Amino acid sequence: MKRISLPLLAMMAVLSGCQTMGPEPELNTRSVYSGDNSLLYQVQKQASSPDKAMQIAAMAYQAGDLDQALYQYLKAIELDPKRYEALVWIGRIHRERGNVQLAEMAFADVLASEPENLDALAEMGLLRLAKRDHQGAQALLFKVIALDQRRLGNEIGEGTPDVAALKVDSQSPLKVYNGLGVLADLNNDFALSEAYYHLAMQIDPRSVLVQNSLGYSYYLAGQWPQAERTYQRGIGYDAAYKPLWRNYGLLLARMERYEEALSAFEQIGKRAEASNDVGYICLVEGKLDAAEQFFRSAIEQSPVYYATAWENLNRVQQVRRIRRMGGASAPTEAAPLAAPAQ
Repeated sequence: MKRISLPLLAMMAVLSGCQTMGPEPELNTRSVYSGDNSLLYQVQKQASSPDKAMQIAAMAYQAGDLDQALYQYLKAIELDPKRYEALVWIGRIHRERGNVQLAEMAFADVLASEPENLDALAEMGLLRLAKRDHQGAQALLFKVIALDQRRLGNEIGEGTPDVAALKVDSQSPLKVYNGLGVLADLNNDFALSEAYYHLAMQIDPRSVLVQNSLGYSYYLAGQWPQAERTYQRGIGYDAAYKPLWRNYGLLLARMERYEEALSAFEQIGKRAEASNDVGYICLVEGKLDAAEQFFRSAIEQSPVYYATAWENLNRVQQVRRIRRMGGASAPTEAAPLAAPAQ
């Protein structure tokens, strides 16, 4: 067996559930797949080449079988240690599962050998953005932009780019341009964020990710009619995208269109949760009577399960007591805004 780097050994250990690795990692890994998963055993017999392992890993990923996809990407790296595409996918799977440290190890392992690997730079930058390391994220994403522009024959360097001079095509990394739009929103530079989102839409005009980000940007900028139109357009592209429904529900609640907000939140959760979400937004807005109504509705729908509504109802009573004692307003938290998914 070819040598595997330290990060891969750690990932294999997590996958197999073992504390130590024996001389035959495949035997330990196989224990994860006990049962009737006949496809796994076919793969173990067939995946004798890195290309075959990559092919079946991609099929498993598309089918939602992340365990098998991870196993096969690891197999591809075992067979070809320079198959960095497999290592990037290993990092992606760990990121999706919330294994941030393992994801970082995978991307870092790629970058140690290929410092200009566009996919690894992009994934590491988006990971930093998710961890709220905005400066680190921006530096990495700018590097990706420079590499993408070089591919398109547009040399710009790795500093802050002139967005108006950027070019994109269908192969450009959409999530990177979208991520830079999110960073601009976090700096309240809405004109810059809109420019990045429009570049992302040139890459994929029907991307629901970009529609959600752009709608959220309009919301933050106080341009609510534009936000509503953008969310509705995104729903038309993909009505199953949950982050968009949550942000759309937030917007509708802020616009005091409560029944529509409830319907939006119900697309991603139960009626009790939807009532609690609308009630919380009313609480933050200082609309205590409306907030109490929605919290009580949530409790009636799920008195045992939905304890959160009881806590929020108590907060309403606390705010009222503060007001009666002469407080001008209650020290409520900021509205729970759902940041666009990356």
